Amino acid sequence: MQLPQKELNPIWLLVGWCLLNLLQAAFSPLDADETYYWMYAGDLAWGYFDHPPAVAVLIALGKDWLPGSLGLRFGHVLASTAMMAGLWHLLGKPKGQLLWLAAALVAAQPFFNVYGFIATPDGPLLLFSVLYLLAYRRFLSVPSVANGAVWGLTMAGLLYSKYHGVMLIFFTVLPHLFWLLRQPGAWVAALGGAALFAPHLWWQHANDYPSFRYHLSGRDDAYELKFTLEYVLNQLAIFSPLLTYHYVLAFLKDRPATDRFAVACRWLVVGFLVFFLYTTTKGGTEAQWTALLSIPLVYLLFGAVTGRFPEWQSRVFTLSLITIGLLFVARLLLVAPRDVVPFSKPFDHEPWVTALAERAGDRPVMVQNSYRLASLYQFYSGKPAWTFTDVEYRLNQYDLWTADSAFHNQEVLVLGQKTWNKPEAQPFRTHTRDMLTAPFTSFQVVKGVSLAPVVALPPVLKRGQEVIVDLSATIPRTINTKEGLPLRLFITFHYPDGKMYYWKLRPQHFTTLTAGPQTFSYDQPFLVPEELPLGPAKVEFGLGHEGMPPLRGQSERVGVLVE
Repeated sequence: MQLPQKELNPIWLLVGWCLLNLLQAAFSPLDADETYYWMYAGDLAWGYFDHPPAVAVLIALGKDWLPGSLGLRFGHVLASTAMMAGLWHLLGKPKGQLLWLAAALVAAQPFFNVYGFIATPDGPLLLFSVLYLLAYRRFLSVPSVANGAVWGLTMAGLLYSKYHGVMLIFFTVLPHLFWLLRQPGAWVAALGGAALFAPHLWWQHANDYPSFRYHLSGRDDAYELKFTLEYVLNQLAIFSPLLTYHYVLAFLKDRPATDRFAVACRWLVVGFLVFFLYTTTKGGTEAQWTALLSIPLVYLLFGAVTGRFPEWQSRVFTLSLITIGLLFVARLLLVAPRDVVPFSKPFDHEPWVTALAERAGDRPVMVQNSYRLASLYQFYSGKPAWTFTDVEYRLNQYDLWTADSAFHNQEVLVLGQKTWNKPEAQPFRTHTRDMLTAPFTSFQVVKGVSLAPVVALPPVLKRGQEVIVDLSATIPRTINTKEGLPLRLFITFHYPDGKMYYWKLRPQHFTTLTAGPQTFSYDQPFLVPEELPLGPAKVEFGLGHEGMPPLRGQSERVGVLVE
């Protein structure tokens, strides 16, 4: 297909993109993570358990004055529109036929469509990736102190968006590192960006580095070949599959060795892909982790088709239009009424929330092991919900917040996992998950309990050995272990392959735990179970609700060797 001859105004392209995404934002159902970040925005801070604060700031821009999902997503639509304007500048402000080509190529990027309206940290990350690349290109051309200061500002924006920004900085700087070290402006950029990011680092320090602990060690799973295969297949599909061949062709055939910025973009693409290929040795990856590579890929391909390979233009334009058509169909399916689509509509959470709200009545809902379901319920119902985390699930922002103290000794409805051992609990179906519910007249909130052995555990534990595990405890509020959903005390063994084993401990006088320090003692020592696997393990202590695994994060994990 030939490129159109008609002149195109880039302003109208931006207005059209913004309006399209505002409509999509208003009428598409919310992903669970979006409501989790909406909870962030209700308590603005310099950081959160999973991510830096940019996603919360963008949500806060619209959540209090625009209705529903439109208010939640409004800031991200603005960020996407600004990102598109930045891309136009990055591509050299194309006009005429080249603007048609650039517009088609950009609109054919699946991630630009997804994060054009969905509210996740990837939205601000894409915006600041474009701004960073613009500032970096300018600095490479004119390495002044002023340009360095602007470059440093975009570094801080990247890091406040998502920690992936560190790798964007690293891989673009790496090919020119020795040259940059001799430029005063580069030091201004690095030190200025670090200074602007310091409030977030202070927040991490004040909260015992929860994000760094989680991202660096909380995702260590035993290797499976499927992690690597899924990652490779994702990369072949997520950057617009019809254009993948031309990305590769441009990368192999168009090598402008004297263009420092193009070299940096090439290093960025390779470095990012190799890094996340490596992370598959530690667990599964998510498709959006490489989303920002859409930007250098578009830049490099557009540079190739407008430079050495103009004969590719009509093919790239045609393939882009086909991709845009497919993406538009997907967009329509998201906003279509649920009784029109011939399948279960993705992210259609309102029906189950309405059903659960009817079952809960005026009672708050306490969710076992799902910050997503708790956030969804609170957003769609307007009623309070919270979550508590046991050893079968990961820690999250709810574990840092303390507002759940308001639910202590209150009547609640517990939404538990289907593994909850409570025969009288009633089955309940969310959008995709079978769960159980049961009401309780006096729920006990045990967050903040801190446990530690009075005498350190032996470094080697032999199966069948008797071990003294008296525990010192700090209790933040008076807890009645027999009220509501009763509490038990557990010892848990964690193994490197992810398996865990836990047993109940039976201390004396375990009925009412008064606020303050105390010690749990036992009628008899703990007998190390014979069924424990041999090898290194980590031991953790914690309280747990009856019929559920022990809660997480109530003691340090101590390394032992089981023999």
